[in-house]
Amino acid sequence: MGSSFVSQLLNVIASRYGLVSMMIGLLVVYRARRSRRLAWLLFTLCCFAASIAKFQDEFVKQPPPLVFPLEQLRNAGRPLAIILLCCLLLLGFITQNGWRRLLTPQPLKYLILVQIVIFFKTLVYGDIGFAFLAVFTFGAVVLMLRIGPSRWLQDEQNFDLAVWSIAMVGVIFVTVNAYQALFDLHAITFVHGWFLGTTGNPHHAAVLLAATIPCFMFLIESRNEGSWVKACWMVGLILVMIALFLTGSRTGIIMGVVSILFFYRQRTGALLRLGIFVGVVLAVILPFLSQDGSGWGIPYTAATDKFLSGTNTREGVWLALWDQFINYPLFGVPLEGGRLGYGESSWLAAGANLGLLGFLPLVMFGLECLKMILQLNKLTHRKPIYFLQSTTVIAGLGSLLVGSFSEAFLLGNLTFSLLAVLMYLSLGKYLIEADSKENVYLYWQTLQNQAV
Repeated sequence: MGSSFVSQLLNVIASRYGLVSMMIGLLVVYRARRSRRLAWLLFTLCCFAASIAKFQDEFVKQPPPLVFPLEQLRNAGRPLAIILLCCLLLLGFITQNGWRRLLTPQPLKYLILVQIVIFFKTLVYGDIGFAFLAVFTFGAVVLMLRIGPSRWLQDEQNFDLAVWSIAMVGVIFVTVNAYQALFDLHAITFVHGWFLGTTGNPHHAAVLLAATIPCFMFLIESRNEGSWVKACWMVGLILVMIALFLTGSRTGIIMGVVSILFFYRQRTGALLRLGIFVGVVLAVILPFLSQDGSGWGIPYTAATDKFLSGTNTREGVWLALWDQFINYPLFGVPLEGGRLGYGESSWLAAGANLGLLGFLPLVMFGLECLKMILQLNKLTHRKPIYFLQSTTVIAGLGSLLVGSFSEAFLLGNLTFSLLAVLMYLSLGKYLIEADSKENVYLYWQTLQNQAV
């Protein structure tokens, strides 16, 4: 498995598209040294490339082809993400240090322990090549985050650009799939009629869309954006919500609702206005998306059909994972094949596949995330100047934690979902450090005033 991916990566690099991509990447890295927005755009492109995948199961061996150049991008999605990751690493190495010194969020340290357990289990019982490839990829992601985006987060401007970079993933995703829909809608909705876009399945698309919602709301509420720019972000948010609905993913819908409730948890009036506005827009637009042309009330679509069915598609998988954890509590279920396969839950999958050795570090990761959320919530009360920034991180991180109970993206190594989690953690870490630095400055300023 590992050798086949390396071969694919080398083939992509040696191809015309690969050579052109590397040349463009190096040029962007050169220009990004002086343009921070371009640097964050490079991170956006890496996130989007990490989300590209093909849907495959026992019934679908080859999904319907996409239009040019999306099919070519999908075929080279993983190698392209690696190339962009290398570009970010190169840019990080030439980035100068700022005032921050503690660049690694505490929760990430426990996630590293989980990946170490995955590495050793795969190394001993599975594909050795894949084990090294996976751990090197995750290590590169952590290093990139530390010397790149985390190091760039030195001021309010870079915080805004970081949020912008995540929102731009949603913009690119919606734009690319709208382009595909103009030519062949079936190719991105062939899985039971649910929207999966350029991702591997509708649930992955839903997590991507839901993870960007807090960033859209930040840009809409930000005082640094003009009215026309805010209107554009509002349009983007509506399109993201429509796409999220069409995925038919209840996990994604819950994540989106959690994001909105967390974001407007202290502003009931703003929440009500947003709900009315989005509701009216959806009521006007969604009937045109009906499959049978019926246009009154709730449109008949594959998505609404699933939402109204009330079926529980997770219970059987969760019970099986729980039984595996109970039967193999220490090291997890014996590995079959070259790599670990995860069910539809980060937490139960960790317990079933890794036992307590992997489950306990993941629990510590979750507790540290909750600790950060509580710290940021206190910060919103102590210093209203940080309210919007802290609320964005709380909404983003909170929704992804909720989503992790139904999807196993916390156990990945290079996916958009994981990159989004790490980015929100980095944003939260920056806010906590900025507050600490400001408190130290005010303390010494007080001492100097008392001395005088």
